[in-house]
Amino acid sequence: MEISNFRTRSFFLVSNILGFVLTLLALISVCSATDTDIHCLKSIKDSLQDPFNSLDSWDFSNSTEGFICLFIGIECWHPDETKVLSIMLPKMGLIGEFPRGIQNCTSLTALDLSGNKLYGTIPSDISVILDYVVILDLSNNTFSGNIPPDIANCAHLNDLRLDNNNLEGEIPSRIGSLLRLRTFSVANNYLTGAVPSFLSEQITAESFANNPELCGKPLKGCENSWIWKHIDHASFIKAFVVGWVLFFTWALVLRLFQFPSKVINKIVSFNKWKLRAKEHLTSGSDSPDEEDLRSNQKILRLEKFVTRMSFEELEKATSGFSENYLIGNGMLGKVYKAILPNDWTLAIKKLNEWENLEDEFVSEITTLGGLRHRNLLPLIGFCAEKEKRFLVYKYMSNGNLHEWLHSTEDKAKILDFHLRAKIALGVAKGLAWLHHGYELHITHGSISTRCILLDQNFEPKISNFWEAKFWSKNDTALSWSLFPVAEYSGLGSYKQDIYCFGVVLLELVTGKEPYELTSSRNLFDHSPCLLDADRHLLGKGVDNLILQFLELACNCVKFFPNKRPTMLEVYDTLRSISQGRKDLVRKIPSASEISSLYD
Repeated sequence: MEISNFRTRSFFLVSNILGFVLTLLALISVCSATDTDIHCLKSIKDSLQDPFNSLDSWDFSNSTEGFICLFIGIECWHPDETKVLSIMLPKMGLIGEFPRGIQNCTSLTALDLSGNKLYGTIPSDISVILDYVVILDLSNNTFSGNIPPDIANCAHLNDLRLDNNNLEGEIPSRIGSLLRLRTFSVANNYLTGAVPSFLSEQITAESFANNPELCGKPLKGCENSWIWKHIDHASFIKAFVVGWVLFFTWALVLRLFQFPSKVINKIVSFNKWKLRAKEHLTSGSDSPDEEDLRSNQKILRLEKFVTRMSFEELEKATSGFSENYLIGNGMLGKVYKAILPNDWTLAIKKLNEWENLEDEFVSEITTLGGLRHRNLLPLIGFCAEKEKRFLVYKYMSNGNLHEWLHSTEDKAKILDFHLRAKIALGVAKGLAWLHHGYELHITHGSISTRCILLDQNFEPKISNFWEAKFWSKNDTALSWSLFPVAEYSGLGSYKQDIYCFGVVLLELVTGKEPYELTSSRNLFDHSPCLLDADRHLLGKGVDNLILQFLELACNCVKFFPNKRPTMLEVYDTLRSISQGRKDLVRKIPSASEISSLYD
């Protein structure tokens, strides 16, 4: 009997202890959830710029239970419980990268950051940050880079919107296998490749609009995607020029045989400046010492063009190339903003290490590093550290022209016709100097609105000289003999630049993307009219000037290259139009005008 009473008392004692421990653990869990959710919202507010004080209601001095549930855009699971259910902050004018602190809101099921000015890449571990998210809306921002494959691990997603950003690459195929996905949109990006096969029939072609290089159901079939991707007007012109040159190859051969020594000597001396920085780059060697010696010699040659900067200096200026300093993700690598101890603000391009970009690296330094003109992007220096390659430029605070023309309608409105004319004149001046005013003629090779950067005064700066070529100064005909069969001739290269500049002019005046210019009313084959112009530019006293710009642009993109004007003629025409209206070049937009973009 005593033994039985002892067992009973022991049982109740153990039960009470276990109950106390479980209660304590529950309290700790609740307190932890409270602390992490508050920390989550604090980190979001701290990591984003809030120019319009949209998050002023986020006051963390309150200590009452559930106080964060009164914050704007925040919904809690229960009004008196500090556990965030959803964060809805659309069109708040917030600026910054994706706030990783959101992962501390461990009970979050919905996130809407649409219509802000968020940039950078979508985190590669997005499913870890948003483990239980059902609704994710990052549309109408400026996110760049690829859609992370990890997003397909967000198994609870019902609604995913990534439209109206600058995303590129393929759509991860595993997104199509998300069982609960009902709403999906990636419209108005730069995506390529095949569309995933989705389980939901509610996802239609509208979800993929304005991504011309996407294919597959419900879009065009992928069997024709290669043709669709590569056959455009510019490519047709290139093919035509190549065919034309091959047709006249026999004449060039005759010329080479008639004057072999003269032509060959000119060809060799012609490229001597550029080749002196590239020699020995491709020669093989079994000796590591010889390879290191050649590498050191190459670096010494490149130092003749621009300053060599230390890796430690660049790393320190970007906090180890932190994502917080990332301002762009281009074709060849990522671009970081850096402020040196002397208060210089620089843009550092870190070339992709997994690609062989040595030729592009050397070409940029030997071309842009030796040129100085107010309409060329200043190359400040470079860094070569083992396999790492960096190019250092002067920072352009207003980004590239493509973003101003095509990212948002409000930005395009601020970039009125007067300012567009100023930009066009500056670009034409830079190209005319390259074609006609330098010791050696230079062709750019790939002019577009993406490689035209704008400083704080909206003065255009031409960048990206990866494909630049040098040509003869005095003997135009000789430039044909420089032409290897697989490349353009000198004349073809000049005319290619003019064609590309004509496309830039059309973008400036019509407000349309290049692919829209070829898919809609064909400006290349018809006489221009004001119906082609951007409606925001019309009726403001410059309609006649707009028509003159359209006519000049159409001359630049004529089918036959020899019918196009020279770059000097283009610049003279633009200058004449500008001088005819002294108010054509106006002051730059004020800070208040630019800030109104976020209203």
